[in-house]
Amino acid sequence: MATAKALFFLGFVFLSCNLIGVSGVLELRGSFIPIIPNEGPAIFDVTKFGAVADDMTDNIDAFRAAWGQACKNSTIQAKVLIPAGTFRAAQTMFAGPCTSPKPITVEVIGTIKANTDLSEYVSPEWFTFLEIDGFVLTGKGVFDGQGAVSWPFNDCRQTNGNCAPLPSVSIFLSLKFDKVNNSMVTNITSLNSMQFHFHLHGCNNISLFNLNITAPGNSPNTDGIHISSSNGIKVFSSIIGTGDDCISIGHSTSNITITDITCGPGHGISVGSLGKRPEERSVNGVTVTNCTFVNTTNGARIKTWMGMVPAEAKNITYEGLIMNGVQNPIVIDQSYGSKTLRTASTSVWKISDIHFRKIKGTTVSNVAVSLQCSILNPCEGVEIADVDLAYAGRLANTTFISSCLNAKAIFGGILNPPAC
Repeated sequence: MATAKALFFLGFVFLSCNLIGVSGVLELRGSFIPIIPNEGPAIFDVTKFGAVADDMTDNIDAFRAAWGQACKNSTIQAKVLIPAGTFRAAQTMFAGPCTSPKPITVEVIGTIKANTDLSEYVSPEWFTFLEIDGFVLTGKGVFDGQGAVSWPFNDCRQTNGNCAPLPSVSIFLSLKFDKVNNSMVTNITSLNSMQFHFHLHGCNNISLFNLNITAPGNSPNTDGIHISSSNGIKVFSSIIGTGDDCISIGHSTSNITITDITCGPGHGISVGSLGKRPEERSVNGVTVTNCTFVNTTNGARIKTWMGMVPAEAKNITYEGLIMNGVQNPIVIDQSYGSKTLRTASTSVWKISDIHFRKIKGTTVSNVAVSLQCSILNPCEGVEIADVDLAYAGRLANTTFISSCLNAKAIFGGILNPPAC
């Protein structure tokens, strides 16, 4: 038990440099998480509630029962344990608010496999964690979305546009965190999601680290982590390889920190896409540092639709990045979603205070820096500094260039390719 307590303490220290220990209490940005010195967590093993690790039985009732007891009926910190073995589970939800002492932990040791009967999903989430304050998802287990069964039905490129999102919803995802605050996710593997692996929505102060997120490079819409309508999210020290964005930062977000990510295959680390729907609001404060991109289609990218309601994407920094064989290392695309190639953007979104710094490596495109901004709202305050990329594509004797349109960019330091 002493080891478990130490792990809890160390895990929460990683959450924020603002943690303060006072009289056995951790202060986590206004949320107080008690550390009970002489008692380990109460263990709620799902097999004690009827779960069977036979790779056949649907275990959602046992999972929910164990969660209900841990969340509501423990007088000490509680842990739901999913032990070694392969457990099947259909769509399920772990919902708060919880009344047991914080944090509530779910530790996954085994493998959880999604139900592949798509008709049984009534909403787009496989696992939902809802309205929990002080939550830990940990263990070295696997969430296997078994996405291969659904990918052929969702790949518009292979069905000539006759594709239907699964299952009759906009985006299907493995793990959704909805209104979860002051929490962390660590050491989990997400494998072959049907579409998004992780989606954080309406969340505050969550750290995700030491994750392994994996899907084939040709699997459609399998974003690693998508963040929307959230504040104070940290993602670090993880390996992500998917068929879409490794990490995508959606609308209405602020204070997002991403560092030490290995991305590839995939579409890079993107801010956006933004502006597709009228309810989408501004993005302010995104920092991406010390990440490596391997054979991705994009590296550092900001993308907006033309949009219907004006908003902003500002205070965004990509710094200290390594590109290995990346197709489009640095991109601002304000014509995202346009069916006409090279359409001049009339996006109502304003992009400003953007920094691409200390980026090096190789690209297979002769246009390594592409800043394609809006005619109505030219990009302002875009810095390109110490970008040292080498062309490693197949074209011989090609010109290695930067391309700028409606971008008020400032170039400095080492510049390969040269400035616009």
